[in-house]
Amino acid sequence: MHFKSTAYWWEIGDHLKPAQEIDTIPKNTDFVVVGAGYAGLSAALTVARQGKSVIVLDGGMPGFGASTRNGGICSGQIRPSLSTLRKKLGTRIANNIYSEGVDARNDLVKFCEDEKIDCQLQMTGRFTGAMSQSDYEMLCREVEKLNEINGHKAYMVTKNEQRNEINTNLFFGGMVREEIGGFHPGKFFAGLLRAAERAGVLVSFNNKVLEILEEKAGIKSVTTSMGKIKAGKVIIATNAYTGKKYNFTKFLRQRLVPTQSCIIVTEKLCIDTVKTFMPKLRMYGTTENLYSYFRPTPDRDRILLGSRSFDRREPSQKSVVYLKKKLTKIFPELATCKVDYCWLGNVAFTKSQLPTVFEHNNIYYAAGFAGSGTVWARWLGKKAAEMALGISNKPSVFFGLPPAKLPFYDGNPWFLPTLNKYYSFKDWLKSYHS
Repeated sequence: MHFKSTAYWWEIGDHLKPAQEIDTIPKNTDFVVVGAGYAGLSAALTVARQGKSVIVLDGGMPGFGASTRNGGICSGQIRPSLSTLRKKLGTRIANNIYSEGVDARNDLVKFCEDEKIDCQLQMTGRFTGAMSQSDYEMLCREVEKLNEINGHKAYMVTKNEQRNEINTNLFFGGMVREEIGGFHPGKFFAGLLRAAERAGVLVSFNNKVLEILEEKAGIKSVTTSMGKIKAGKVIIATNAYTGKKYNFTKFLRQRLVPTQSCIIVTEKLCIDTVKTFMPKLRMYGTTENLYSYFRPTPDRDRILLGSRSFDRREPSQKSVVYLKKKLTKIFPELATCKVDYCWLGNVAFTKSQLPTVFEHNNIYYAAGFAGSGTVWARWLGKKAAEMALGISNKPSVFFGLPPAKLPFYDGNPWFLPTLNKYYSFKDWLKSYHS
């Protein structure tokens, strides 16, 4: 089975690259941002529009981490359910967390309109399929709570009615959330990059940050592979691509668990064929413990599906077979359909599974987007910059103390294979008893 091991979104080519390569870096700047993905560029754009000088540093090519490896579903998803958060944090804080998701999604739509970013943003809604009757009943309870918060438009679809949503017998009905959509991650990144460049943001790529030290009067000395920069403030936006090599990354990596996701995209199908499987061309997900997400591609002539991965560096035939099996479990008619693309990407979780914005030693961080960075990364990069600038009228509900440190952990998620097996067993039990 032959497939491309690069992201489908990379087919737009040079649009993903900065307009120019910087040969030298400034000796002084108001802000240094580390990481040139959605979060880093959003932070830098916010800083530049306040008249401050800013440079974004990336050890590789901008956006070639999670920003252009994701599935393009714009959910602003919060991993813990609203019910769970209300029990754990109280109703007011839980409601504020879910309300900020509404604000972040609305702001993404407005940002694309204001900046004229043609990223095929389609607010189609999302259908989440229940894998068991008990999951369906859980979703029913969740719908009632979601609709108590302004901006949520959720309703249930019974098993008898679900073929109007998705042409499968797999699910026991499901939940529709109308306020969710999807876009082309590569085209969005390209638009964000152009907006940052127009605002005067310098983007230095293939330039590793080696060390960040505190100097007198709060000035930071940032050592890079191209030289040193003195900066008034630093924002770290490396998230799941923080790495383990350098001392300055230690504080963040002890608090983040990078988790690999794998995505396949089918061969080109006609739009009518895709619509036979997905009549309303929504975004889709499941209630599995090993979560699967799927959707029509933005041109609506292929189907994309993502879930956990067996591989660490490059996608293998094993991952393709595993994900294709998941796809054909939903749509048996696609058993002979070819897979044209398969690629890997990292997402990152905090211990609480909530996104985080915080300050530590005069360095600001935005991280832990938990697989929903299409909305949270840009929004919380912007919020981190506002907090660093001291201009935020409404701080993020996620801004506060650093996330909890994981004991005996330094960035290598050695426990994930065992955890994935446990979740896989739970999913098997659920399907066995359904």
